[in-house]
Amino acid sequence: RSISVKRKPYVLFDLGGTLVDLRGIVASMAERLQTIHIRGPIPLALQWASGTAKLLPAAQARKFRPERDIAADVLCALLEKRGRADARDASKRLVVDAWSGFVKICAFHPDASVDWLRCLRSKVAGLGLVTDGDTEAVEAVLAHLELSDLFGAVTPSEAVRSYKPDARIYRAALEALRAKPAESVFVSDAALDLQGAAAIGMAGAWIPRDLLPELGTAPPRTAVLTSLQDVEKIV
Repeated sequence: RSISVKRKPYVLFDLGGTLVDLRGIVASMAERLQTIHIRGPIPLALQWASGTAKLLPAAQARKFRPERDIAADVLCALLEKRGRADARDASKRLVVDAWSGFVKICAFHPDASVDWLRCLRSKVAGLGLVTDGDTEAVEAVLAHLELSDLFGAVTPSEAVRSYKPDARIYRAALEALRAKPAESVFVSDAALDLQGAAAIGMAGAWIPRDLLPELGTAPPRTAVLTSLQDVEKIV
């Protein structure tokens, strides 16, 4: 379905899972787990990724913690269940190493590219990025994918101490773009994140990727995309 707007909209994207294929971070973590002789490294890496995603929405305001710390805690708990006495120290190192490895191999989903985003930018009022992630880590991914100069505003959770679907991260992104909610569309693979955007009056477009379990349902009137490039039907 399409969304009817009276003027060119602002389009804001989620990064990991929506534009960037998160199978890369799972593979990178699985590779690091193999180095410490963990059995079933891929299933454990998937548990780690989904467990981290589940904890982020609650870490708001005074409870905010950088994603790397939350991710290390999740991995520590998983390693402790496997009887690793070195779980605390190993988890911190593995998270840092896995992310560093991911930055070197991170890639777009097949329906996204720099050229497509540049073309889309010419058709909209502006492009923004709203992403759960630590500022330095997000900047590294954007640099690797040659996206650093493409967005009018990049809003990582660490910069505003807020994770999606909290309203503050969307409002900060809109303020940076000088955009109003009613003239903006948020595009994400996560239904829960779309709930946060809808709560402040943004339109939503959902691109299901089916890597991690959904933590919510898409809001009413959300446009469901079969390809990310269906965003052009909205604009």
